[in-house]
Amino acid sequence: MSAPSAVAVPRNRWLDALVDEATFDFYARWLSPQLRWRRVICKVEKIVPVASDMLAFSLKPNRNWQGFRPGQHLQVYAEINGVRHSRSYSLTNIQSADGQIEFAVKQVPGGLLSNWLHQQVRVGDYLEVGQAFGDASLPSSDPLLLIAGGSGITPVMSWLHMLASEQPRANVVLLQYARDAATLPFQNEIRALLQRMPNLRHIPLLTDVDGKAVEVFGAAQLDRLVPDAAQRAGFACGPASLTDAVRELWQSRQHRLALLTEAFTPPRMDSGTAAHAVTLRYSRSGQAQQGNSGSTLLQQAEQHGLKPASGCRMGICFSCVCKKESGTVHNLLSGETSAEPGEMIRLCVSTPVSDVTLDL
Repeated sequence: MSAPSAVAVPRNRWLDALVDEATFDFYARWLSPQLRWRRVICKVEKIVPVASDMLAFSLKPNRNWQGFRPGQHLQVYAEINGVRHSRSYSLTNIQSADGQIEFAVKQVPGGLLSNWLHQQVRVGDYLEVGQAFGDASLPSSDPLLLIAGGSGITPVMSWLHMLASEQPRANVVLLQYARDAATLPFQNEIRALLQRMPNLRHIPLLTDVDGKAVEVFGAAQLDRLVPDAAQRAGFACGPASLTDAVRELWQSRQHRLALLTEAFTPPRMDSGTAAHAVTLRYSRSGQAQQGNSGSTLLQQAEQHGLKPASGCRMGICFSCVCKKESGTVHNLLSGETSAEPGEMIRLCVSTPVSDVTLDL
């Protein structure tokens, strides 16, 4: 008898108080690979290459899945060599009639989870994911300018599918950057969207042609390709170098329409400031270690032998949120410095400015 494809247990708060989740999950998995009390277990239905270095995974989640909005992310979990790891990825589709969800993964040299997903996962396997998260929403203004670099196309695909379904005549320009033609993702899918959206203009841009660097995003390129950019609400997603360049141009020109940016690489450290020594105290583990202001609190905690929860390592998923009991920290995303005792911080995007005590 085949296992159900998407199952969960009906619950209420009284049952939650009576049932030990770990015990239930241990025995339930023998009845069905997807039967869990709260956790979201997905069956891999399809794996499709969408670029030479990117795969799209279509999953059928169990009934614990609570749905998602276009532009949101999910956490993907895997046990590799006996250690549980997780990373966040953007959902690339919209709510489908059959309940399937899709995310795409770029294979990153040295990337633990991306290489595992590319090399080990097969159709018919099961993956655990977290509930969708993220507050990014597409600007409601029309016309739109979408700028995507590399894997930054993934949330854009979800929004394009939404527009094709709800506003097929939306006026949209998509600038899509990739290293070369082979690494330009979702070209077949974008061609299908162009058939459904008569006012969608797609401009693929390659940053490496025959081994030579070519023009990247800048004012001259934007003025040539999208002369009415100032009249478009914008969204940019990709490496920090791209999103920073877009944000700086919008600020310098004082465009009045909304601009949303989301970086898919860790924020850059300020290379112009010399690192200085600090003391990092971990109250729960009773440790005090020599640290410095030149790397994130997550990196330093791991170097000191601690294993704080983490996910995206880019400040997106909030998996590494931790209470800072004392000290001053610098947020690499916002540029703000804060000394408030007892505040919750994201370890992956926070660097210590002074001695810091963490609830770890």
